Amino acid sequence: MLEVKKINTYYGLSHVLHDLSISVGEGEAVAFLGRNGAGKSTTMKSVMGLLRPQSGKIKMLDQDITEAEAHTVSQNGISWIPEDRQIFTNLTVFENLKISRFPIDGAKNLDDHLDWIFSLFPPLKERITNKGNQLSGGEQQMLAMARGLGTEPKLMLVDEPTEGLMPAYVETIQEVLVEIQKKGIAILLVEQNFRMALSITSRAYLIEKGAIRWEGASSNLLEDRETRMRYLGV
Repeated sequence: MLEVKKINTYYGLSHVLHDLSISVGEGEAVAFLGRNGAGKSTTMKSVMGLLRPQSGKIKMLDQDITEAEAHTVSQNGISWIPEDRQIFTNLTVFENLKISRFPIDGAKNLDDHLDWIFSLFPPLKERITNKGNQLSGGEQQMLAMARGLGTEPKLMLVDEPTEGLMPAYVETIQEVLVEIQKKGIAILLVEQNFRMALSITSRAYLIEKGAIRWEGASSNLLEDRETRMRYLGV
């Protein structure tokens, strides 16, 4: 479904991604792991059209999106949940969720969608009239993920969803990621909690200095302490 082939992405003169290739199949959950600064977020921004690779190709469902703008990438079925969440802090939970539905039906038929969202994230229903800046970190993360589901994506790029969260919220996010995949939505997951990431994904990539150094079954990496120590330090 998603095919990233030998992309090279730069920040100014700094060469960040080096002939990087990854793929995600339909309905597949894939872990994308590496140390801080390895190039994980740069990869996601390249896929989303926020950074443009100088070479290589990115395809989604056989459509070339290498040079597409972010809104076009979204229309092609990709949703991005950034590390810093980027919810609208001055809008309520309801308003954040309503905005996410405009590309689908102009936000005219919200009831069924909200029922599903609140089944995944019950605390959001309780906080529906609260503004984004009145939510806890865990609630903001839930809202960011809920908003990302509003466009009915075929693939979600999820960047560090449990960073800084209390254990109870980490468990909730893990459970929701599993439920999302059961709905047939593919996931590319960047996550420092490697045990959680590998337990809910089928394949994994390890990135170091902008290049893929290892790929294989998540279960194999979970058992391969030497490889994890080399590329993750854990």
